[in-house]
Amino acid sequence: MNFLMMCGVTNDVIKKIIENNNDSIILNAEWNIENVVSSIEYFKSIGIENIDDILINRFDIFLRGREKLKKKIDSLKDIDFINSINLDIKNINLLD
Repeated sequence: MNFLMMCGVTNDVIKKIIENNNDSIILNAEWNIENVVSSIEYFKSIGIENIDDILINRFDIFLRGREKLKKKIDSLKDIDFINSINLDIKNINLLD
């Protein structure tokens, strides 16, 4: 999970990600580094502010990759979705 550091994720957050997510999600992330990194970069680029909380609580979201996330967020009227995520992390469930 050290690859997350190149995205600005701290060691403390990485530890919490590992604690809060099952082994299969963590292993999947190791196999799909490109998807995870592109997803984090995409979230940063559109103004999602609470990325660390999403990483810790819904790391599976980042396994989808930038293109799948962009397509889904575009369908949700992206600015409204972004604002709702920044207000309450629970709104990330709209991506399911």
